[in-house]
Amino acid sequence: MKEKVKTYFITGAEGVGKSTIIPKLKLKFPKIKFYDFDEKGVPENPPLQWRLDTTLFWINQSIKNQEKGISTCVVGLSFPEEIESFRESKKLSSINYCLLDINKLVREKRLKSRGASREVIKDLGCFDELKKQFKDSNNKIIDISELSISKVLDNLTKFIEDK
Repeated sequence: MKEKVKTYFITGAEGVGKSTIIPKLKLKFPKIKFYDFDEKGVPENPPLQWRLDTTLFWINQSIKNQEKGISTCVVGLSFPEEIESFRESKKLSSINYCLLDINKLVREKRLKSRGASREVIKDLGCFDELKKQFKDSNNKIIDISELSISKVLDNLTKFIEDK
């Protein structure tokens, strides 16, 4: 029996470990095409239009993969409401969303250790809106604040396998 082609968007604030988890997911799910949302490059102080254009790019890439019978997972800052607003997203047979949530203090500590600017550390307005979109839906939320990388991987594995 042929597996159903699916599209996954794994999102979360800067500092939750999105980029760290991608190589581990690729090993766990070799038949799924994984992409880092930012792999096309990110301008300094990216405007909203950049995120929207990049979101559409990944939707279109997911459509191309679907046409080839390949599931897609895009990992990066993406918003379900923005994805759903594109008419192209209706061409995808299945879109599944997962938010990697994090305690603000844990996030701040991680970002400080990476040398992030004070503005980046304190900029949670965008993330608050993202969390609201997930709390008002049936989408998956994983609080990674106290989880090891292997536990985050276990949770994401369950999310992908259950969808």
